[in-house]
Amino acid sequence: MLEPNCFERCFNEWIASLEIDLKNEIIALDGKTVRGSGNKTRQQPALHLVSAWATHNRLMLAQVKTAEKSNEITAIPKLLEMMHINGATITIDAMGCQTDIAKQIINQEADYVLSLKENQPTLYHDVQAIFLRAEEGEKKYKNMPHLRRVEKIHDHGRVETRRYTLISSRDPLLFQLRWPGLQGIGKVEIVRTTHNQVERSTRYFITSLDYEKIDLFKKAVRKHWHIEIDLHWSLDVGFREDLNQSHIGHSAYNLAIIRRIAINLLKQEQSHKNGIACRRKTAGWDHAYLLRVLIS
Repeated sequence: MLEPNCFERCFNEWIASLEIDLKNEIIALDGKTVRGSGNKTRQQPALHLVSAWATHNRLMLAQVKTAEKSNEITAIPKLLEMMHINGATITIDAMGCQTDIAKQIINQEADYVLSLKENQPTLYHDVQAIFLRAEEGEKKYKNMPHLRRVEKIHDHGRVETRRYTLISSRDPLLFQLRWPGLQGIGKVEIVRTTHNQVERSTRYFITSLDYEKIDLFKKAVRKHWHIEIDLHWSLDVGFREDLNQSHIGHSAYNLAIIRRIAINLLKQEQSHKNGIACRRKTAGWDHAYLLRVLIS
């Protein structure tokens, strides 16, 4: 029976009261569907929420409810308006690669790293063509301001090599006339070896960072997936969110807000080294630990 918009406003006011310094923060934006909240008999679609996750502070900063996944494009501007992102770097997947969104991020004095896929076919093929031309011949990337970084990851029997390349235009105005605030185009080449099986993939990005900020670009690309691991995966595994079938009235939305309040508190409490599900149980058994969580 609780009005969810009012409840969500209280959540946002609480986050604002924490006075979190978002300068130099990488904020990942992504959506998640609460699968158990839908009801086919009543023709009620599942709840879909777009969230903003501060990857360094490990906090969910804000969220917006959308009717469908396709409406993320209209939800992201509302989400950005709810935050003071001055000095931060915003990362969004290909769904949010829109000129209006890029312009809003620049107007709010932040930077962006936007994943590029073939949902923007002209831009995608133009960026791809620039990299193909740059790698032709003996003198690769000749007359192109660029930097490259390589990192290797060894984890659970998997060896992964990532090569990051960031190119800027010799005349920055040419990029910015094409896309608001555009300073660079990025490419990430991934070679993954697992049990002698080799997989290769290539991803492209557009960004307001110039080529000299390739280390920040590399960090932003890697940390975007923290929203999947630290938020979405934790909600599914630690809270069993997708198995919760509450859908009467505002129950699905209100419970989603409560889970996100809880996950913010549990992520900040660092004395307990076990997972989220174990921390929840400990808070139920031990009032002293519960108090530590609540004041974290």
